[in-house]
Amino acid sequence: MQKVIEIIEYENESHKVDFKKTEYILGKDAKKNEILKDFSAFTNHLSDDEKYIIIGIKENQDKTKDIFGIENPTDEAKYRQFINENIEPQINFEYNNFIYKGKTISFFRLSANNNRPYLFKKEIKNPISDKTEFKYGDGFIRVGTSTSKIGRKELDDIIESKKKYKNRQEDIDIVPHIGKPSSEEMDKWNVNYLDLKLINKSNKSIDLDIEIFIKKSEEYTILLEEHFLREIKKAENSQKQKNYFSPINYLDNFVLSNLHIDAEENKTEFIVQRNQLKNKFAITLKQNSVCENVFHQSIIVLEKKSNIIEAKVIIRSDDFTNGAFIKNITFET
Repeated sequence: MQKVIEIIEYENESHKVDFKKTEYILGKDAKKNEILKDFSAFTNHLSDDEKYIIIGIKENQDKTKDIFGIENPTDEAKYRQFINENIEPQINFEYNNFIYKGKTISFFRLSANNNRPYLFKKEIKNPISDKTEFKYGDGFIRVGTSTSKIGRKELDDIIESKKKYKNRQEDIDIVPHIGKPSSEEMDKWNVNYLDLKLINKSNKSIDLDIEIFIKKSEEYTILLEEHFLREIKKAENSQKQKNYFSPINYLDNFVLSNLHIDAEENKTEFIVQRNQLKNKFAITLKQNSVCENVFHQSIIVLEKKSNIIEAKVIIRSDDFTNGAFIKNITFET
């Protein structure tokens, strides 16, 4: 949030910053496809800087800014679905909002998008006129504060820039995984765990840290295995207290913590990370190897019915020259 405030107060529109007075509209509106054009243009710029589209602010010709704010920000998932349906490869971004000078300001942060070019993967029509606005294979690029269509020269420049470095983020595949806990203590409970499989597709090992941000919902509960077992043991001891003939051993409440895992939560997310312990990084993926159950089957989901659970994975490594590898995933339980 502080970074966005600094941009609002000290920066102007450029190849990496744009201000919008109003939110992008996703309904049946003549400007519905504007977000696709802007996202393609920003991500195709050859700079690997983070790009920001800040909503609720208007930049005037004299470079001053007016603060309008927005009401009822659109859910990030709706934007994500629309963009993923129309642009390939997948664009990494997040959409957040905060209060600035009494107004709600939203912003898109586009980062780690270096798998250029980002092009439209189908014909896209205007929802009002039904005329074709973008054709399959079209793309745009940000030039200063303007946007132009990608041509042969721009494609050549993109291809040439990709030769300059090997982005090791492309060596890693992230695969969501759901299963039944295999430990003896958990085997008798009909619950699932959420976890990840990491695949190193390269001939070089890679050291990394990893964390996952799981979106909360009233439809399910996320907690660590150790917390689940402690609650179970408390309930069992409570039942014993009601039975005069059942001896109570409070040591039965003891559950060993998993030192490899740390968790915290806020109002909207349950966050789990792998600890580094004795090494500089939490995980070493050897060449052409697979790391199963990155979080040791420790993330338990309690639910009454099947759900689609959204999450964001962040991987950091010294081998990622363009910053953290951020990927949005879903678990279908």
